[in-house]
Amino acid sequence: MSDTAEANSTRGEVSRSEPSDRDLLLDLVDGRRGALGTLYDRHSRVVYAYIAASLDAREDIEEISQDVFVTLWRKRATIVVAGESVLPWLLVTSRNLIANRRRAIQAAQNRRAGDALDETHPDSRPGPDEIAERNQLLAYVETVAAALPEPDRTVFELCIRGDHSYDEAAAQAGITPAAVRNRLSRLRTRLRNELHTLRGKP
Repeated sequence: MSDTAEANSTRGEVSRSEPSDRDLLLDLVDGRRGALGTLYDRHSRVVYAYIAASLDAREDIEEISQDVFVTLWRKRATIVVAGESVLPWLLVTSRNLIANRRRAIQAAQNRRAGDALDETHPDSRPGPDEIAERNQLLAYVETVAAALPEPDRTVFELCIRGDHSYDEAAAQAGITPAAVRNRLSRLRTRLRNELHTLRGKP
């Protein structure tokens, strides 16, 4: 056998000896932290690049990149992968953590804007009439949601009232993620139109 053929043969044996992601997940369930390091080395660059494409602050990117693998360890006993790779699960988890961070950033900005508004307009808090109208609108939304047929009601509860992804809602509702997206679009349009009607707006 030539030196090149022997080297290729040796590399093939090393490649075949490497554990798959599914094997490493089983090691995680058994509490072997070394498996987490192997998965981190294998997928962290892709996860980091995915997060960096969605967020600007380096500290946010680095923190979420770490949180993805912390979540992997914390949920190791319940994770199910469709194929041999855990990367799709890592990217879905990244997307959810990115969404959470964006909501937190937006909430902080809203609080700062609210504080500034309170300083210049101390009497700008909603009055009794506005509170009554808001409560009426919320009660109306609850009535509409309760009357929805399945699977629209499940989609509403998971994606509008809750914080589930299209994939998670699709799995629970027994439909495709595309169907979840289409149903959500129709639900939001219906609610928006009916609330405008209730308020007497065109």
